Amino acid sequence: MHILDEELYQAGMIVAACPTAPCHEGHVRACLLERLRDLPHVTTHVDEFGNLHASYEYKAAGRDSFRVVAHMDHPAFVIERKDGTEEVCFAGGVEEKYFTGKTIVFYNEASREPLGRASIIKTLFSEETKRIKLDGEIPKGATFAMWDLPGARCTKKLFISPACDDLAQVSTILALLRRLALSGARASVHALFTRAEEIGFAGALAALKTRKKLTSIPTLSLETSQARGFARVGTGPIVRVGDRSSIFDSRVTHWLETAFRDLQGTRSGTLYQRLLMGGGTCEASVFLRAGFPTGALCVALNHYHNMGPGTSIRAESISLYDWQGLYDFLFYLATEAKSLRAADEALAERFRKLEKKALTALKQA
Repeated sequence: MHILDEELYQAGMIVAACPTAPCHEGHVRACLLERLRDLPHVTTHVDEFGNLHASYEYKAAGRDSFRVVAHMDHPAFVIERKDGTEEVCFAGGVEEKYFTGKTIVFYNEASREPLGRASIIKTLFSEETKRIKLDGEIPKGATFAMWDLPGARCTKKLFISPACDDLAQVSTILALLRRLALSGARASVHALFTRAEEIGFAGALAALKTRKKLTSIPTLSLETSQARGFARVGTGPIVRVGDRSSIFDSRVTHWLETAFRDLQGTRSGTLYQRLLMGGGTCEASVFLRAGFPTGALCVALNHYHNMGPGTSIRAESISLYDWQGLYDFLFYLATEAKSLRAADEALAERFRKLEKKALTALKQA
């Protein structure tokens, strides 16, 4: 029996059942719109680039707004047709050694049902494209494909899915919005579900150029990040202080840590990690460079981008404990935690007192 809150479990299983690929996120977006429809105090809109925006706003006086961001795609195969020819290319970061001999499943935007399968017999990778050759024909109407992996499931400790990155965090945000709405919580939370992160943050970069401008509020990138270095699966959600490209806003990071420590004071057993994740760049760097107060939260991920031992393709997995902990933390952050301003002022007051004490001590020495 799993430990997940039922809302989080349902969101995770429903979203995981949606096939997705960079620039082919329609099934995920449709699922989110369906699950968010008619919820009290929740509004949604799709921008001109196909990103989905959702907001929960209710009796939020005294509660500061913040934004959570997750991407709706996962590394996968896309079918490119031009001048009567067609080929299959891979979109995302997976090493070439993993491809040959593996089976893929074809889909399109009209249905979530598989259109057919084929095996990879050869790779033709270059700096520009990652083309593959198959042992069969591309099904008529297919527009993208994914690795042939079993559907999502829970064990006692893990959520195992073909695409935890980043559909697990898409599910976290969906469950959070539903929990806020169905409980009538006093909060102001904005969500951004982006497209095509895996090919260079396309959706996040485009979201900064929309006609309806994003407000500059604290922005939190939510990810499942490769378990490497000090990151450990099952030892709590992670306050991510940076990625390969950036160190995130120290005020936002301090705010998140303050909230975690306060939550620990009221809820025994709460754990979290504070780490510079050793993998690649995440969407937080996009918003940080655009001038937004930006931080990041994640859970550690097994089999990053489906790369298993040797050359095996495996389902990704995350700890149920970590995932539930992050979900509960975000609800606390939205409904009870100190604001970023209050957390920062408390730190400033601490340094003012230290300064006064230091100057007095040094003058008397």
